[in-house]
Amino acid sequence: MSLLNDVEKINETYKLSDPKIIEFHPALVGMMTVREHDRVFFDTIPEFPTILEGYSKMGPAYAAVHHGRPVGIFGCIPLWEGVAECWLITDVNLTDIARPFHRVTKHMFDLFMSELNLVRLQVTVHSQNVLALKWIKTLYFKEEGRLEKYGPDGQDFIMFART
Repeated sequence: MSLLNDVEKINETYKLSDPKIIEFHPALVGMMTVREHDRVFFDTIPEFPTILEGYSKMGPAYAAVHHGRPVGIFGCIPLWEGVAECWLITDVNLTDIARPFHRVTKHMFDLFMSELNLVRLQVTVHSQNVLALKWIKTLYFKEEGRLEKYGPDGQDFIMFART
């Protein structure tokens, strides 16, 4: 069985109890206080929670939970054989668990690469999200270029990939 299909095994393997990983559920979105640069999606796309639910049906999707509250929701959408794109929405309280979240996210990206047989894993980051731009580079993603006026707010995003 794939580790991606067994959140209990993920938590056991990476010694997680709090924070821990759970399967994504749409109700978790409403429990979050979304950070500024992720908030743009909710502010400009009226049905964005429904879109996230759709993402969760297209590929593996999870939530990082701390003290019973989601601090991040994320997933991976296969685009075609060997290529996928990750998505991540974060809560203002994510900073409380920044180190364990970083460690677990690195492991999850590794799992996505290996278990989905990927040769490319890509993400886009809001060009004004300085923390996320620094963070994604620590996870072995390389900057590929600027996507001008890409965001729903008309702002630029930066494409990163792990190959």
